[in-house]
Amino acid sequence: MKEFDLIRVAKEILYVNRDDVLIGIDDDCALVDVGVKLALTTDCIHERSDLPRGILPEEIGHLALAVNLSDLAGCGAKPLFFLYTITLCDRWLNDFDRILMGMRSLADRYDVAIVGGDTDFGDELHISGFAVGRVDRFVGRCGAKVGDYVCITGPLGKAQLSLEQLLDGIGRDKIAYSQSLFKPEPRVFEGFEIARHANAMTDISDSLAISLHQIAERSDVGILIYEDLIPINHLTPYVDKNKALDLFLYSGGDYELLYTSKVCEHIRIGEVVEDEGVKIVRRDGCMEEIEFRGYAHI
Repeated sequence: MKEFDLIRVAKEILYVNRDDVLIGIDDDCALVDVGVKLALTTDCIHERSDLPRGILPEEIGHLALAVNLSDLAGCGAKPLFFLYTITLCDRWLNDFDRILMGMRSLADRYDVAIVGGDTDFGDELHISGFAVGRVDRFVGRCGAKVGDYVCITGPLGKAQLSLEQLLDGIGRDKIAYSQSLFKPEPRVFEGFEIARHANAMTDISDSLAISLHQIAERSDVGILIYEDLIPINHLTPYVDKNKALDLFLYSGGDYELLYTSKVCEHIRIGEVVEDEGVKIVRRDGCMEEIEFRGYAHI
């Protein structure tokens, strides 16, 4: 996963040792204390690897903000402000207003102020965002405790299933979960509530497998998930059980939250154990390693 190798390089070179920087590179958000604790995050989308065929301009604006709000949700922050940088190409030039309308619609839903931006021109549509949120209790990837439940806020694999159907030639009005692919909803309100009791949390944008590994590594624990607890009924009308499990574990784009806690308010899929790495306990009792694998930004 080249992206995560690059993140490690950036973490080493850009290491910060300041009293007002509480958490730097290597979590969903950075955390700074300027009299009030603020979570800071940035994320981007670009046409080649992030925009499925047939996406509407309003959905592009929604997605550009959603990926940033999902990072804030992943640490329990209340989103406050957003800035964008848009590189437009000829194809999308006349849709600039519709892109911003989609961004504005999502921002209004979560009381986010879009306070500025920059517009440029190039060969491909690219939108980079920067979001700021207020934190009462920051929950990162490093606090998982042995004995915690491992929980997710919703079923996974819907976006990737729908993308594969789209690539197979099925129209967007006939794919299984059009909303999950074209207009995913960040779990902002859920993040507030979970942050009150969770020990570790992150959003699941690249895949459940990657997010589990990140929490296990940062928290110096092992994680077991149980095949019996993994809900795949939403996928099996379209694919067989093995494919459904693969989609659940290794798909990106769903923007649910993964957390560990002594309290599970959502879907419990496993537990934190005194070990290392991430394993799945199959129905016959056998254990298998879960790969560090998911969505690749190419």
